[in-house]
Parts: sequence; structure tokens; C-alpha cells
Amino acid sequence: MTSQTESLNLPEKYPLALRILHWSMAVCFLGLFVIGFIMVDLDKEDTLRPTLFALHKSFGVLTIILLALRISVRLREALPAPQIGLSEQELHYAALAHKALYGLMIIVPLAGWAHSNFHGRDVKFFGIPLPKLFPTLDGIGNWTGDIHGYLAYGLLALVSLHIAGVIKHRFVDHNDVLRRML
Repeated sequence: MTSQTESLNLPEKYPLALRILHWSMAVCFLGLFVIGFIMVDLDKEDTLRPTLFALHKSFGVLTIILLALRISVRLREALPAPQIGLSEQELHYAALAHKALYGLMIIVPLAGWAHSNFHGRDVKFFGIPLPKLFPTLDGIGNWTGDIHGYLAYGLLALVSLHIAGVIKHRFVDHNDVLRRML
């Protein structure tokens, strides 16, 4: 008897390019969260602050590039069938969570870019100046930075939920969904 994946002629794992992009983005987001937490708490006179802001922006741009590649690969490659043993409800919530993750992975870095541009600050990719995507707006205040931060916390919450789901499936349900992404 053949498995559902074999009968549909679908891979058991995600394509290698998607797995590499997934884990590369995970490392980038971890770095972005850590740098973000540190840089905003530094005194404005701290000499490390501009370096951390520049790194944060560069890794934010890198995540946009990696996400564009990831979406491109995802649209071209065959993906594994849904994990056998998951309920319709679990599949529904997983699909919603993934859509929200992709949405925030697009919106959060663009909100950061907008915040920089609105305040007249450039965005550079490891020292390479990038086009200004948003206009400078005088007297805008810091609400754009607050939005970027709140959205980033939302992304962190979804990533935490994603990780919790993987742990639950592995240790409670004994359904190792993680192996498909390794």
C-alpha cells in the first residue's frame, strides 16, 4: 500500500531551496529581534547605536530579499501534501497562521523602511544606499516607529506560536512535522 504522498507523487519534504530560505530567514529574524531590543534601549549618545540601527536595517532588507526568493520558489516547486494525521481544524489554523506569517514578514520590514524614510533617514544594505521608497514627512512623530514595533511583536508572537505548534505536534501528538523542514 502506498502512502498518500507517494500516490499524489508529492515530495515528503519541502524543497531544499525552501528549507535553506526558511532557516536563513529564521536566523535573520532572530538577529533582528535581538538587535531591535538592544538598539532602542541604548542612549542616543551611545556610539554603538548607529551601528546597530544600520545592521538592523540591512538585515531587514535581507529578509525582504530572502522572502521574495522564498515566495518565488514556493510558487514554482511542488510542496509536500498536508501532514497525515492532522485534523481539518489544525490544517485550517495552520493555513491561517502561515498567511499571517507571510503577511507580517512583508509588512514589518516595509513599515521599518517607511519609518526611516518618513523621518528623512536613508536605508542602506550593508553600506549600499537603497532607493527612498517613502517621502519625508515633517512633524510626523514616532507613531510610525511604534507601528513597526507593534507589528514586530505580532510577528514574534506568531513565530512563537509556530514553534509551539511544532513542539506540540512532536511531543504531544507524536507527529513529527519538523522533519519536513529539515
